[in-house]
Amino acid sequence: MKTKQELTIVEHLTEFRSRFIWTVSFFFLSFLVSLYFSSSIYQFLTQGFSQKLIVLGPNDILWIYINLASLVAFTLTLPFLTYQVWAFVVPALEKAEARSVFWYIPAVFLCFVAGLLFGFYLVSPALLQVLLSFGEGLFDTQLTAQNYLAFLLHTTIPMAVVFEIPVLVAFLTSIGILSPRFLVQYRRHAYFSLLVMAVVITPADFTSDLAMTVPLILIYEVSVALSKWLYRRKEKRRT
Repeated sequence: MKTKQELTIVEHLTEFRSRFIWTVSFFFLSFLVSLYFSSSIYQFLTQGFSQKLIVLGPNDILWIYINLASLVAFTLTLPFLTYQVWAFVVPALEKAEARSVFWYIPAVFLCFVAGLLFGFYLVSPALLQVLLSFGEGLFDTQLTAQNYLAFLLHTTIPMAVVFEIPVLVAFLTSIGILSPRFLVQYRRHAYFSLLVMAVVITPADFTSDLAMTVPLILIYEVSVALSKWLYRRKEKRRT
């Protein structure tokens, strides 16, 4: 049996195409299943409202169902996609490296889901309350289902991506591209970048900015601690 190093370019591309097709097929199947349960997902996301949100036409309903199904399908496909990437590169890794990299599969999925939950239960309600208070007494605000879900996607998906930072830092540290010294050296720059990110995501309200900045800084510090632990572990293996 050929190893990964002995495979030709054509064989590499053939394997890549096969895994890509499997991933797309898994996403499409997840999308169909999620589309079937889209109404239940919508009811769960809007259960906090005392009355039903309005739609302006049938196209809005289709937009809502497709976007909800796409998000759920992507979340379900994420661990499968990560596994396919791992299986593609694992023959080129040593046994210990392959075993350590394997744990990134559940980590990517769990961090993404944690970011979605954090955005849905903490960020989105706080932002919505602050934004609606700006127009209190001035406007007759009526939320449509499409507007609310677009707002929800714009606040939860960025948080899900931010929550992947520890996984990315751990991976780059394990392969030797990133070091904890670099993270500590540029900690101030990272804090400033996270503060800017929090101000951009949240409205012009100090409490909301602070509520967003603190979790982002905690995520960065977790990433630093994880990088230090992995770096010390690599050094012990070398010695």
